[in-house]
Amino acid sequence: MTREELLEKALCCNRCGSCRGVSQDTVPHQDFSTQCPSGMTLFGAYEPAGLMYSAKGLALGALEWDKNIADALYSCTLCGYCEDLCSRGYRHTPSISILEELRRTIPENLKPKNLTKAVKSTTTTAGNKLDILKSFGITDPGEGKKADTILFADRSIIANQSKLKEIGFLIQKSGKKIGCFMNDPLPPVDTTLMNAGKQDVLEECMEEIDTLLETHGIKQVICYSPESLSVLVRFSNSRAQFVSITQFYAQLLKKKAHKKLKMPAVTYQDPCHLGRYAKEYVAPRQVIAGLGLTLKEMWRSGDNSLCCGAGGGVLVDKPKLAKRYASNRWNEAKATGAKIIVTACPFCTINLNQSKPKGGKVLDITSLMAQAYGYK
Repeated sequence: MTREELLEKALCCNRCGSCRGVSQDTVPHQDFSTQCPSGMTLFGAYEPAGLMYSAKGLALGALEWDKNIADALYSCTLCGYCEDLCSRGYRHTPSISILEELRRTIPENLKPKNLTKAVKSTTTTAGNKLDILKSFGITDPGEGKKADTILFADRSIIANQSKLKEIGFLIQKSGKKIGCFMNDPLPPVDTTLMNAGKQDVLEECMEEIDTLLETHGIKQVICYSPESLSVLVRFSNSRAQFVSITQFYAQLLKKKAHKKLKMPAVTYQDPCHLGRYAKEYVAPRQVIAGLGLTLKEMWRSGDNSLCCGAGGGVLVDKPKLAKRYASNRWNEAKATGAKIIVTACPFCTINLNQSKPKGGKVLDITSLMAQAYGYK
C-alpha cells in the first residue's frame, strides 16, 4: 500500500464516533455501552478514530513514528468491531487494513520484540506431536493416503497432545475420512503474522499451503483455531473451503448419539476471528444447545460481541493490559448470572483464565464435546 493509498483509506473516517458504541438502542448498564477494548480502557488516541487520525498524519508526513504512536497501535486488539460497525452505516473506513498496513510499515526498532519473536512459532513445525492422530484413524495425504478433508494443525494444537487426542477422538466418532499433514505439516499460520506486520512471510506460507492443498485435491480444511481460520479465509487462493471446527461439531451432534451434559448455566464468548472475521456465530450456539446446556447471552454478543482482549498480539506483548481488557468481559459475564464462559478459541481461553474471578471457569468447546461422547 502506498502512502497515497493509505491516506485515501484513512480519509474515509470523519470521526463520527459510532465505532465506540454498541449498535443496540438501549443498554442495560453504562459499562456495556462502549465497545473498543483499548478505547474504553485508555484514552482517545487509543480509540479507532484516534488511530485513524494518526494514520492520516503519518500518510501526510505531518507525524513521525515515535513510541507514543507505537504504544497506541499495539494496544489495539484488531478485533475488527470498528470496521464492522462502520460498514453498517453510510461510510466504510477500512480500519483493519489501515492498522495492518501501519504495523507493516512501522520502523523495526519500534516493533515489540515479543511479537516479532512469536512469528517464528507460526512458521516452524518442529516438535509436533501429530502422529498421535494416526491412532484415531486419521491419515496423512502426504503419504499418498487420499482424503479430501483435512484438519489444519495450527500452533495451538500442533504440539498439544491432550487437545490432539480430544480432536482425534471426535473425528473417529464422526466416522468421516479426515486427514492431516503429519510427517510434513503445513506452516501453522495464524494472525500473529499480521499482528507483527509480516505480510511477506504470510504470503510465502500461503503459497506453500495452497500448493499442497491443490496438489492433494483437498476440498475442505477444518480449523481448530479461529485465528488460523480467519487468515486462511482471507488470504488463501486455493479452491478449498475453510470451516471452523465448531461447524464440524454441530454436524456431529446431529448425526451421532451423545449424552447431555449436566452443569450450571453458561455464557458464550464469541472469538473475534471466528465471529467477526469468519462470520461464524451460529455453529457454536448450536453445539451449546445440542449439549443440553442453558445459554445466558451477554449483552454484547454475536456481531456486537466484546473482544476478550487477547487479540492483535496484546496477549503476547502486553499481558497485563490484556488482563485488564479481559476483566471487562468477566464483569459482563457475571451480570448474566453465569459463572462459566464457554469459548471456541484457545487464546480467549488463556486470557479469560488469567483474569477470572473467584468461582469463575472457562471451558473449551472441544473439551465439552469430548466429554459428551465419553472421552476419558
